Order: sequence, then structure tokens, then C-alpha cells
Amino acid sequence: MTNRSDRRVAVVSRADSLTGAVAHLSASGWTVVRVPTIATEPVRSSGVPGWTRRRPVADLWVVTSRAVVDTLRSAPREWRSALRSIPSIVAVGPSTARALRTGGFERVGIVSDGGSRELLRAIGPVRGRRILHLRSDAAGSQLAQRLRRRGARVIDRVVYRVVPAAPARAAARTRIGSIPVWVVASPSALVGLRRVLGDAEFDRRISTVRLFAMGERTTRAARSAGARRVEAPSRSTEEDLTNLLEQALGDAPGPRSRTR
Repeated sequence: MTNRSDRRVAVVSRADSLTGAVAHLSASGWTVVRVPTIATEPVRSSGVPGWTRRRPVADLWVVTSRAVVDTLRSAPREWRSALRSIPSIVAVGPSTARALRTGGFERVGIVSDGGSRELLRAIGPVRGRRILHLRSDAAGSQLAQRLRRRGARVIDRVVYRVVPAAPARAAARTRIGSIPVWVVASPSALVGLRRVLGDAEFDRRISTVRLFAMGERTTRAARSAGARRVEAPSRSTEEDLTNLLEQALGDAPGPRSRTR
């Protein structure tokens, strides 16, 4: 059982992610401690990448995160212009879809709310299609490989890097590590947390916390790292994660708290 005398919840993610979950936890009286363990940086190119000169670049574009959209916003104008010629876009999650539309990419035809299985189901038949998959260096090429096995021609490119946070000072390591509930957004965020806490503190705490994971890969990573109490929503969406937190944690006891 979660220690009901301790109202702290650590949200381990990018600094600007899981905003809905943070808002819900704070409104429910939990003291939300943001632990930004990763950041992203675009992979810079001296010119327009050669694959953007193909016509069409692709007939389907798969966007799995807002970080891809952030990267495109910082890309040269001619690069963005070439990508806008793609007829159809599949966005993972409503926040990614909103970011695309705000960034001027209006051909968002499908919004998938789940992990890779739900994404493949949403895309449908892919044989013979040219699919553009832009991702981070930490994401791996598994999705591209699965699409190729189904007969797609996939352009798989790394367009941003995941950068881990710097190690914290001793007092901060102890304070963060002692938080009884962790909400972890991704395997990369969990790896970043190990760097923030240091191996000794991370290994000492991971087996005692109540951990809520976003998605199958994050769940596997948490268990491999030594977590004993891992809970995850059936679908890899922030909405489902927020619903799980509501059901599992409810309102915190005591005075209402503010997000830090």
C-alpha cells in the first residue's frame, strides 16, 4: 500500500510532458515533484536532407511524439515545405495531433491512442506504401522493421536525440529517491532518473516505490531495473494513465498541495 502520510508523487519525464496527469494529481491534493530526467535536441543538418527531395517524400508519415514536431519547427523552411507535401499523417496521441496542426501540418488523418499494436491497427494495410518514420535515437527501429515485414517501404530517420539530465547533488538525490510514488513516462526517462539519482540511490529505491508506467516498454524497463510494484494502463496514452492514477491513488489526504 502507498504510504498515506506522504503525499508526494514524482513525475519522471520531459519537463513539458504529462501535463494532464500533473494537473489531475495536483487538483487531487498530491504534491507533484517534477523530475525532468531527459530533454531533446534536434539532429542538425547542414542542408536539406536528401530524402526530403523525393517526390513524393512519402505517402504516409508516422509521428509518434511532440518532440518530432518540435524538431520540424526548428528545421529549415525548405525542409518543412517538402514534408508538408505528404498526403497523410498518423499522429500518436491527441497532443501530438494538436502540435502538428498548430505547426501547419494539417493532413492529420488518423490519431492513434495506443502503443505499437494499436498504431499498426490504425494504419491498416501498408503493402507497397512509402512510409516516413521520424524518431529519436533512443526509440529504436522496431516499428520500422514491423512495417517493412508487412510490405511497406520505410524511410526511418533519427531527427532528434534524447539527452539525459545531469546527476543531482547528494541532498536532492535523497529527497527525490524517498518519494514513494513514481510516474514514469518512458524507458529513456527511467534511464535518466538513474543518472540523476546515481546507481546506489536508484537501486536502493526502485524496489520499494509504487511505480506507474506509461506503456509496455516502460513497464518492462521498470521491472528489469528492479521495480516490484509496477502499474500501467491498458493503452499507452496520457488520458488512460491519468484515469489509472485517479482510480489507484484517489484524493490525497490532508491539505491541498501545489505543483512544484
